[in-house]
Amino acid sequence: MARIIQQIIIIFLLILTLAALPVIIEVNAGEKSLEWNVEQLPKIYGEFISEISKGSLGTYQLGTQVRAIEEDIGDNFFTSLKVMLIGVISAIIISLIFGIFLSRFRLTKVFNAFMNILSTIPDFIIIIMSMILAVKIYRWTGIRVISLRPDAGALNLWFPTFLVAIAPTLYLFKLISVKYYETSGEDYIKTAVAKGMSLNYINFQHVYKNIEPFIKAELIKVISLAIGNLFIIEYIMNVSGITKFIFQSNQVQPIAIGLFAMLLISGIVYLVVRIVFYLFKRGFIYE
Repeated sequence: MARIIQQIIIIFLLILTLAALPVIIEVNAGEKSLEWNVEQLPKIYGEFISEISKGSLGTYQLGTQVRAIEEDIGDNFFTSLKVMLIGVISAIIISLIFGIFLSRFRLTKVFNAFMNILSTIPDFIIIIMSMILAVKIYRWTGIRVISLRPDAGALNLWFPTFLVAIAPTLYLFKLISVKYYETSGEDYIKTAVAKGMSLNYINFQHVYKNIEPFIKAELIKVISLAIGNLFIIEYIMNVSGITKFIFQSNQVQPIAIGLFAMLLISGIVYLVVRIVFYLFKRGFIYE
């Protein structure tokens, strides 16, 4: 219990410190150097805790307007949560389907080659190239694939969700493919094949059961990859998500609230994915 409390305190202070960087770092033009005003940190911590204790999340500046964070954060939070949740779950489903259940088909070899090519390209370049391709499609066909308007609804959400899912899919698919071929060479798999069991039964009851722990162990990294892409995508595609409070302000309060909200989104996505794994195992896997 003491260790959990210690970790919570460390995370709390770390996030506030990150949010305070625009305030505590100053550029000394005369000496051409950076000056760190670390002595302001205790005051920043106190002001943040004081604001929260009043039952308020504070305010942020939007253009010339000063708005209350709690009035706007709800829609932005659920927008980012929706993009993250659908993106991560889609990445897991695609990786499992092609990495295990369709691994014997020729289509999977083509998919594997395509994913290997994509994995050599940095995520930021993939995002930019995808946006350029979407614009080209609109010019060629007149079909609008993306919209940079924050009020465009589903048109402004499905493409960001697709882009968020790319990095987790690349990582998970390679992991599952490697573990699949390692597991396929085990004696108990050879025994199951010798007994005449169907390939689908072996994949469900033996291969998946042994690969699942590796997926769960890498789940935090998968979510962190998706979060990293979410920061880029919401900014360059003008998505009204939670990163709005991080990028559009240099004040400590909205940046800190945005970072804490990102942490909460990561926790919710992790919990939902673990529940999905549990339900899938209970429904399809025999113990």
